[in-house]
Amino acid sequence: MVPGFARTARERLTIRHVLSILAFLAIFYGVTRDVDTLGAIVLALGLGETVEILRDTPSVDNRWVHAGIGVFVAVGSLAWFAYELTIAAATGGPAWFPGLTFLAGVWILLDARRDFLEEPTHESHSDLGTSEMMLILNHAHLVVDELQAGPKTVPELAEGCDLTESRVRDVLEFATDDGMICRVSDQEGSPARYALDESNVGGVAFVRSNGKRILRRLARPFRR
Repeated sequence: MVPGFARTARERLTIRHVLSILAFLAIFYGVTRDVDTLGAIVLALGLGETVEILRDTPSVDNRWVHAGIGVFVAVGSLAWFAYELTIAAATGGPAWFPGLTFLAGVWILLDARRDFLEEPTHESHSDLGTSEMMLILNHAHLVVDELQAGPKTVPELAEGCDLTESRVRDVLEFATDDGMICRVSDQEGSPARYALDESNVGGVAFVRSNGKRILRRLARPFRR
């Protein structure tokens, strides 16, 4: 597990990626001079990057990563809620918000429980976790922007979008199933190239293809 984690970390944490994060933090601090908020952002980014590396590591069971996220969100929300009700009560902080995030953490735990109950099969897009679905949609936006310039191969998309090739393939599998991206004809033996299907790109097409899928995902933990 450890060698796989280290290898995935090296693949994900490219110089360009790390520099972009440092630049964002430097700009935020230069504008706000708010050390407390900066620390919270650093913590959130660190946790987010760790989760993504774990998810991309083949030797790590993503079901446990999923459950760990749920525990972290639920416990962290309870601690935040207690803080708002006691120490920060005089400031009138939004006590309802940690209550909402606690419910989100419970939903994630129930969804992780569903992962353990179901037989491990090839993961279809209708069974993806909500966080994974949102991540793929975010990456899909990057890939679509990159394909505006014309057809490209997986390595070209990975370099242009600053993503790992495995993440690009996840997006391509998702987008080709929906008809948003298609594989273009190429010469035998040459790398496969992908292009946009303009008829399936746009706000209406996005809502049509993803609205029902998101609703099904929200209901997944409660299905029998």
